[in-house]
Amino acid sequence: MSRREKFGKKPKNKLLRRIVLAVVLVLFGGFIGSHFYFQNHFKFTKINDVDVSGLTVAQATKKLNTSHIDEDGNYLVVRDSKIKVNPKDVKKLFKDRSSMSMMTSAKLSAKSDVTQKQLNYRLKTLLPKFENRIDQINTGRKQTVDAKVLLQDGKMVVKPGVKGNTLDKAKMVKDFKKQAKSSLLISVKMTKDGYVKPDSQQVANQKKQLAKTLDNTVTLKTYNKTYKFVAKRWVTNGYPTANGTYKFDSTKVKKWVAKFASKVNTLGKPVTITTHQGKRVRIHAGGTYGWQVNQKALTKNILKNMQRSHSVTMNLKHYAVGTGYGIKGSGKTYVAIDLLNLHEYVYKDGKLKANIPIMSGTLSGGNRTPQGAFYIMYKQRHATLRGKNSDGSKYASPVSYWEPLTNSGVGLHDSPWQPASVYGNPSARSQYHSHGCLNNPPSQMPKVWKYTHTLEPVFIYY
Repeated sequence: MSRREKFGKKPKNKLLRRIVLAVVLVLFGGFIGSHFYFQNHFKFTKINDVDVSGLTVAQATKKLNTSHIDEDGNYLVVRDSKIKVNPKDVKKLFKDRSSMSMMTSAKLSAKSDVTQKQLNYRLKTLLPKFENRIDQINTGRKQTVDAKVLLQDGKMVVKPGVKGNTLDKAKMVKDFKKQAKSSLLISVKMTKDGYVKPDSQQVANQKKQLAKTLDNTVTLKTYNKTYKFVAKRWVTNGYPTANGTYKFDSTKVKKWVAKFASKVNTLGKPVTITTHQGKRVRIHAGGTYGWQVNQKALTKNILKNMQRSHSVTMNLKHYAVGTGYGIKGSGKTYVAIDLLNLHEYVYKDGKLKANIPIMSGTLSGGNRTPQGAFYIMYKQRHATLRGKNSDGSKYASPVSYWEPLTNSGVGLHDSPWQPASVYGNPSARSQYHSHGCLNNPPSQMPKVWKYTHTLEPVFIYY
């Protein structure tokens, strides 16, 4: 080995030592610099899931107390200025963090109690903004539509649906409300709408449910007949609801109910009665007596009961509005008033209980007694009837028995002011007529009271 070769390595070793020394000095300087820097700034740190790395206590406090909605990865984050973090708490956390290694990340928590007032702010002010943000994100995204089983033209059909990428707003709002009660930072995972596939168990369950529902029977009992509705014969279209039942097209059932009601309704229809003399009299349409089917309610509940998992029996009387449900024609208990001859006939179970001469109102004009089918609205002892005479003067007439037929004040009552000779006397009507009421002799009215009852029909005719 030559002298040159022997001593030629020293410069290289010297250069290496210098490089190593320089790196050490840089690292030492960085360490010293970072040491002094992190004396006033947070090391790699999150407080209440808010990143405060490199921030001073004041900066961290401000950030923690700033309200805005951000997308953070797969989360929608709401920072609420109404929930204040105390700077003293942040300062304490800073001290705790300073004692930890700089090479580790720390997750710390600051005390933040949510008052009722603050919660109300979150739900009334921040939640609508949160929902709006979800709507904005969903704008332009493909809407998810679950596969489901439909009834189309009487056939069971599986509609495939569409797999989209929209966010599940309902689930995210539920999570927001839960966190709003206690968390400083509301961080909601951006969950996508779930997609129910055509071959899923949920669709299979829908098939079973629909098949079972279509075999369901609804029985409608009326006063004289029973009707049965088997769902599969009465519905042609339907779709599943959120609670797992089926909502059916009402068209077919609605038409049947309308036709049925037109046959059984009696309100507003003429009534034919047989008088005491055996004469058949047709009572004009009008008045208040009679009943009719509540078509909307009946249709709705037939369809509703078809959706149940068991058969149901319904009673028509619960869907009858008015008086005289189930009574054909006049029935056997009623009052018939012959205005032409001024006579009143009281029937009880088909038997004549009273044949009473009366006085009525006029045949025309303001004191006219109305024709038609009415009913006794209520019964009252010792009433005072008030109104106005033809000349405008007021009257107040005390009576012992009062059975009103109309809201305008027409009814049956005793009339002690009338001469006995006017009852049953049509020729006296022009002078001794009532204001529209049926005046009964005081001696006969107790019999009327005895054999009549509330809601009983009263037929008035000429």
